[in-house]
Amino acid sequence: PMAYVTHRGDFSLCRDRAPPVATGAGAMLKRLARALTDALAQPRQREFDREIGRILARSGGRITDSMEREMMETALASDRSRPR
Repeated sequence: PMAYVTHRGDFSLCRDRAPPVATGAGAMLKRLARALTDALAQPRQREFDREIGRILARSGGRITDSMEREMMETALASDRSRPR
């Protein structure tokens, strides 16, 4: 059995504060997180684009089924979730 049940009055301090987005701090943190994420992802994306460019150059610029399959294998095999 429960020994204690919360009441909405118990959380009055939390209820009276404005959410971080409303104060502007949340928006600033969101922009900072996006900028950091983008900065970490850019080198990996450039390497991925170069690899796809190499595949296309080998085929003379034509996208065949085998080239498309190789591009998909490259995309799926690349570990873009962690920085190097």
